[in-house]
Amino acid sequence: MIGRKFKRLLVTTVLAVVALAVKSQVLSQVPKHIQSHQMDMKVPLPKPSFEIDTTVVRIHFLNWDSEKNTSEDVQLSVSGVFQNYADHYNGHINNEGHAVIRFFQYGTIRASLKVGNKFSNKFYLYPGETADIYVDLPRLEKVCDGFENNRSNMKAYTLSQTDTLTAEQQERHLIKEEYDLAHRPYLWFEGRYSDLNTAIHRYMPLQEGYGWNLDFETNLSLNRPLADTYADGMMKWRNYLKHQIEIDSRLPLCAKQLCALSVDLNAERFFWGNVQLQDAMSAWKEGGSPGKYIEERPMSRQQTELFRSLGTNTDFRAYFYSPHITTPKYWDAISGDSPCDFVHDLRIVQDYPRHIDLYGKLPNGALANVRLQYFHQLFRHLIDAQKSVEHQVYSNVLEDLKRRYKGKVVLIDFWATWCGGCIAAMNAMEPDKDGKFNHPDLAFVYITDQSSPINRWQQYRNKIRGEHLRLNDQQMNSLNRRFAIRALPTYIVMDRKGNVHEIQHSSIEEELMKELNEEE
Repeated sequence: MIGRKFKRLLVTTVLAVVALAVKSQVLSQVPKHIQSHQMDMKVPLPKPSFEIDTTVVRIHFLNWDSEKNTSEDVQLSVSGVFQNYADHYNGHINNEGHAVIRFFQYGTIRASLKVGNKFSNKFYLYPGETADIYVDLPRLEKVCDGFENNRSNMKAYTLSQTDTLTAEQQERHLIKEEYDLAHRPYLWFEGRYSDLNTAIHRYMPLQEGYGWNLDFETNLSLNRPLADTYADGMMKWRNYLKHQIEIDSRLPLCAKQLCALSVDLNAERFFWGNVQLQDAMSAWKEGGSPGKYIEERPMSRQQTELFRSLGTNTDFRAYFYSPHITTPKYWDAISGDSPCDFVHDLRIVQDYPRHIDLYGKLPNGALANVRLQYFHQLFRHLIDAQKSVEHQVYSNVLEDLKRRYKGKVVLIDFWATWCGGCIAAMNAMEPDKDGKFNHPDLAFVYITDQSSPINRWQQYRNKIRGEHLRLNDQQMNSLNRRFAIRALPTYIVMDRKGNVHEIQHSSIEEELMKELNEEE
């Protein structure tokens, strides 16, 4: 018995020593001034930047072994103020484990790193800065896998209508301790937002809402959208979560303020959904149009006061995606008579990127009442990018491709700039165009629609070799009917005779080689 206990103790000790040695080896590559840096617990959340400048992100993979690590690229995904608009930038990892990514940044943005199929949590970048990020890749992979397992096993609450807040729910910690990121992080930061980013990655692992989110409570009866207690229940949860944030001694002030804002915006979204549903129900009862009610029916005084009590009428909204809601009464309820510059402008400009995509310009006088110079510069850049595109009109896209590529084999790739899997697949295939796909009778055609912003599409058009088409809604709808495109990316092969059929990504090489070997 003693022998077994001794063996277990010995094994445990050896594993601990090995873990400590690995940790020391990893930390030895993190600059000492970053390791020893202490977060300033009293510095508030900095005001978001509305500047436009070129940003440089230098990524350093710790303890890198080019023979063991198969990843050749790291992807930086960045999100701006417009919902569903994101850019993806790739950097090549050299033999020393370093990558550099440069890009044109519009204001303060949220970003994340992707290596292989693993994503980091969000972090913030300041326009024009040079930021250094140190990555412990094995640790990142372990935390990602642990988070996915935890999420798949998360307990679902199915409560009766009389339930409110149970003691178990009140004590439930949304910030998970098992990752131990405070002592064993996977990212280190040096830059304008280093304190904020450090706090996010030490104490708020991989959770939307930075660990505090009302979405966790959607099964509670107090969240039933037409219940009399809905608004009071949401405010009760909102106040409870904000109190938990306030008393969390681990978080610096900047992180507390960011988390609190996240909860307020989350509550704002729930309240707006409740207002929409109430309008739709009223319209149904009175035989009116739900859309007309939602657009034109004023909010009640109680609803308006509820929105304004959240205090989200600030420039700090720029830290998050802004809700894509065009209804004036929504913005009136938030901002009142004195909206901050950002909320004031956002109400005006939220549909302008779409307008530029469709028409190549803005309506006359569109920016006359826009206060922030940031938006004037942003839309000037978008319009310039639109003008640089060579526009081609196709009356029948498929027939035109058959005519122009007669006698060739064509891989048609349906994709979008907001589809991370599409971009990863295109980037992975690009080197093969100099190798196994280097054939005079093989062509590549990339098709997207106007949900892909023009400036982002232009970037990939210049980077990915092949013909790039950005179709209008009518053209894309005709192709959707022809091929029943339900997911992106979708791949179509056109043979030498113009016959077309869909293929899977895993069989691209096999199908192309087969068609190339077929005689016309």
